[in-house]
Amino acid sequence: MAAKDESRADRPAADRDAGPGIPGFSPGDRDPGGGAVSGIFESRRGNRRFKYLVVAGAAGVLGVILAISLKIYAEARWNIEEQFNRQQLLIADQVSGRITSFLDELNAGLRYSAQFLRTVDPGHAGRMVSISGLFERLGGRLRVNEVGYLHKDPSAGDPGLREYSKLIMSCLPEAYSCFRISRKSRQPDYLFGAAPVGIGDWIFAKVTIGDLDRAFVSPVQSGLKGRAWLMDGAGRILISPGFRMFEGVRLAQIADREPDARLGRIAERMLRGERGFDWHHDFRPGKSGLKRRSLTAFSPLVVGRERWSLAVTASSSEVGDLVRRTFRKSFLLTSLGFIVIISAALLILDRERRRIRVEDRLQWSGQVLESKTRLQALFDGITDSICILDKDFKILVVNREMARLLGRDIPDLIHRPWGGESETPIPEDLADLSLVARTFENGRRGIAERSAEMPGGDRLDLELYTYPIFGAENEVEQVILYIKDVTERRTLERQILRQDRLSIVGKMSAQVAHEIRNPLSAINLNAELLGDELGAFGEKETAEAWVLLRSIRQEVDNLRQVTDDYLKFVRMPRSERRVGDLNEVLDELLNFYAEEGTSRNIEVVRDYSPDLPAAEFDETQMRLAIQNLILNAFDAMPGGGRLTVRTRISPDGGIGIDVEDQGVGISAKDQESMFTPFFTTKANGTGLGLVLTLQILSEHRGTIRFSSQENMGTTFHIELPAAAAEAAKA
Repeated sequence: MAAKDESRADRPAADRDAGPGIPGFSPGDRDPGGGAVSGIFESRRGNRRFKYLVVAGAAGVLGVILAISLKIYAEARWNIEEQFNRQQLLIADQVSGRITSFLDELNAGLRYSAQFLRTVDPGHAGRMVSISGLFERLGGRLRVNEVGYLHKDPSAGDPGLREYSKLIMSCLPEAYSCFRISRKSRQPDYLFGAAPVGIGDWIFAKVTIGDLDRAFVSPVQSGLKGRAWLMDGAGRILISPGFRMFEGVRLAQIADREPDARLGRIAERMLRGERGFDWHHDFRPGKSGLKRRSLTAFSPLVVGRERWSLAVTASSSEVGDLVRRTFRKSFLLTSLGFIVIISAALLILDRERRRIRVEDRLQWSGQVLESKTRLQALFDGITDSICILDKDFKILVVNREMARLLGRDIPDLIHRPWGGESETPIPEDLADLSLVARTFENGRRGIAERSAEMPGGDRLDLELYTYPIFGAENEVEQVILYIKDVTERRTLERQILRQDRLSIVGKMSAQVAHEIRNPLSAINLNAELLGDELGAFGEKETAEAWVLLRSIRQEVDNLRQVTDDYLKFVRMPRSERRVGDLNEVLDELLNFYAEEGTSRNIEVVRDYSPDLPAAEFDETQMRLAIQNLILNAFDAMPGGGRLTVRTRISPDGGIGIDVEDQGVGISAKDQESMFTPFFTTKANGTGLGLVLTLQILSEHRGTIRFSSQENMGTTFHIELPAAAAEAAKA
């Protein structure tokens, strides 16, 4: 209230009260000497002094922040440049290593080819094949200029062969291979390698400096404009992509010309064959005057008897631009913030003694705003989805849960149509307006159920409720649409119903299987006796009888298999669980079915996680559970395809198994019945395979689910808990 009372000092004299709200002024201070007026002047002078203090203090703080920011900027730039140079050093090591490996491969290839040619007659066609194969092994035209065979008496008309003969004359005849550097004007021209084949005969390979440039140096790029370059053992720059004017020039001469002591130290270290990195001034034409910095990393490589160096250079501006932009933006934001604060402080001080607005006029607005805020908080606090629609079916109000359900932000939904138009944000399964339209027509509450695929790809079971909002004329002006997600409840209901069915089916199956097995045994025994009787007659006379007898036996075997499946389902054997590796079980199972997959033109892909934790399981039951999924996948791909079996670590640290096929998929109407007993889409199926798999996984405290699209394939996802730490150690 002090600020409110003090502002009365600027009011007209007719509107003032006795002045108790003015600092330094009270009814007792009002005297003929003008004490009240002098108090106001003193307050104004204090206000001005405070303004100056605010400005000076803000300027001082801004200066300190600027100094600290400059120091942080310098340290950050140095750290980033050092890190970038280390990355360039790795690039230089890799490229020099590739060149060294290539030269080693060249020598090894020459020795191997020479050894082979010694065993082949001079006129044998394999000699040219061997030379051509050597050329291809060394990289062809990309890396090698020439590969050939040199006789002891080269043609007098071929100057190239005479030049090669001179190089070979410096090689020891008893050496396994020879490597020389041919120079032109004291500068390396090409690399020459040779290996003796016979007395005076050599196989050779020629690699020009241009070949090294094209194959190894030019492809290297560091940053956006960085480049690599090569220096020989005498300090000459051999390769400098993009700046050919430096080729043949000694790096030390460039350092002396600039002058640049750092570049000179880099040249000395490269001549000594050291490995490292540093920065120097940019010595490119037209750049030296700007004194821009370049970052260079260098690595040695051995070429014959010489030690060359490969360097990678990039401009420091590429590295420092990010820090510079960040610093500039941060400083601008800081400066703007201080300017705003100073301006606000000055504005507050300037308006300190002005009239304040009458709060009574704002009290009603404040109460309305507070009520609206409370209603909105209550509206957003409801955990179900709610929105309000007008007569044009446009969204007027929506809570956060509705926006989350639709995968949109609240502003993107306001005044958008609920359905009926192409630009509606509502999923197609929810865009039906019939329920809302009926509530507008009859003014009664409505209820409906929907199964909708949401923007995230999940299919949800929803209950929709509509409630009318009546206007002054007792007409429905708006409708509240209330959506409740009942997916978990429906899933639980289906699970309970499935368990009840399984219990009833289990009891029935046990009785039916027991009653059928005895007659089947009798039929099978009589069929065998009948076969013995038919054996006493001739084959032509009993051919048709044998066909009928085999048909009886086949059908008896089929019935026996069905009864065995029923008994497996009813009398699940007691599991003997041990800690083991599911990757090994899957691998053995896929090896068993590999031949069948090949016969069906099915490619089996194994994608196992090497870090899969151990699991506690009954191997026989687990093999049976996954075997059902593999066989179903085979049957789903009658024309062939790919079966992928994948293991992974679940988000909760458990074990995940995915069995994915490229088959015909499962239709939408059949997906809800997939784990129902006796439901099958196969001609000879019993409908118990997936049910048995589900029961086995449930006993192992695991779960199974699937995702499928017609003509796209099906994937079954299994989740199993990992073995306890004590069990895994045992």
